[in-house]
Amino acid sequence: MTATAPARRAEPPMTQAPDPVTSQAQTVDDAVVERSARPRLRDQIAEYPLASLGVGLALALFTLLGTVVVALLLFALNGFNDRFDRLEARMDRLEAKVDAGFAEQGARIDELERKLTALIAHLNATAAVDAALEHRLLVPGVDTLEPEDEPPS
Repeated sequence: MTATAPARRAEPPMTQAPDPVTSQAQTVDDAVVERSARPRLRDQIAEYPLASLGVGLALALFTLLGTVVVALLLFALNGFNDRFDRLEARMDRLEAKVDAGFAEQGARIDELERKLTALIAHLNATAAVDAALEHRLLVPGVDTLEPEDEPPS
């Protein structure tokens, strides 16, 4: 014969209210345990110095530090702007110096051109100079130009 165990029935949920005296004693015990588990104020100040200042003072300190950082950044950027302005002024001076050098060289070339023109006119060699500029040679004693195909004799 096989014996079967009777099925266990689930017990109904507890309908009885907890005893107020017992629950109050447990609450007091929990509060004592929680109080002893919390760190002391001195330990908190040592670990988190800003927490002891309070939230308002901490925010004021962070705001002040943020303002100082922004002011330093603006000062640095303004310093770069001054450097760029000085560099731009220096470049302008160099550009003016180069322009003056080109103008001086142009004046010298104009003076040389004037002198050469006067010398050519004085030597009455205008035809020979014009022929030389056209890559032709004049035959001495002849007023005409030498033909291009024939070599000079």
